[in-house]
Amino acid sequence: MQILDNCRLELEDRDLLSRLPELPVEFLTYSRPAEVGVEWHKTENQGRIGSCQGNDLTSCAERLQFVRTLDKSKVVQLSRIFAYLATQKIDGLLGRGDVGSTITGGVKLLLTSGVPPESLTSYPSSYPGSGAIQRVLSKENYDAGEPYKAVSTWKVPEDPDESMNFIGGGGAISIGIAYYSGLIPANRIVSRFTPPRRSGGHAMAVLGYTKSGNLVAVNSHGDGRYEITPDAWRSIVRHQRSACVGLVGTSEPTPVDWISASPWSD
Repeated sequence: MQILDNCRLELEDRDLLSRLPELPVEFLTYSRPAEVGVEWHKTENQGRIGSCQGNDLTSCAERLQFVRTLDKSKVVQLSRIFAYLATQKIDGLLGRGDVGSTITGGVKLLLTSGVPPESLTSYPSSYPGSGAIQRVLSKENYDAGEPYKAVSTWKVPEDPDESMNFIGGGGAISIGIAYYSGLIPANRIVSRFTPPRRSGGHAMAVLGYTKSGNLVAVNSHGDGRYEITPDAWRSIVRHQRSACVGLVGTSEPTPVDWISASPWSD
């Protein structure tokens, strides 16, 4: 599987990451559900486009929308290509081609504009030309993203229990990490995170956890979910190149009891 160097970790807004507030105490002490699955999440494939950050961002926004509304009829597939291109615009990369984007640029987009439904843009098979980019980034599409904005951003804890509390209470985590061959083994459980000095970057959404205490992430190369053990999670969050942001979509940054209304409960 080819992994493009499309999460631009070297361009991340490190000042933004350093200023993220600690999680509210309500999340830290939350009595979370025993597990949070990701069965509701459609396995995505970014194909030959370097849009991993767009896939990651829309996956997080879709989770936030359900927690906000508790109504699965209001949760739609959001536009991965809009998320990618609009983030490139924030990053100052739009017009340079398929050169990737940043986690922090995507967070800024989700806080200010949101992301429209993918039904308004479709998802192309290759990086779009200038005319298609203008159509994707139309004012109408920016306006259509308003209902799908995030409300607040938070520092992602190194402690896996605290991260699971955050997810169990309705949060979503966007991560950009150094990516290398063999990171996700055949058993789909990442137990070690030891990137080489030189490696590409990849963005993924962390949206669940197992009863055994592993975090669950979704990948955008068509191979779907995988697990991250507590030790590997600590290494990921601590790593100097990682960019990790917790996202909340409700007006009050407090846990929401949303599991009983989850899309896979019926």
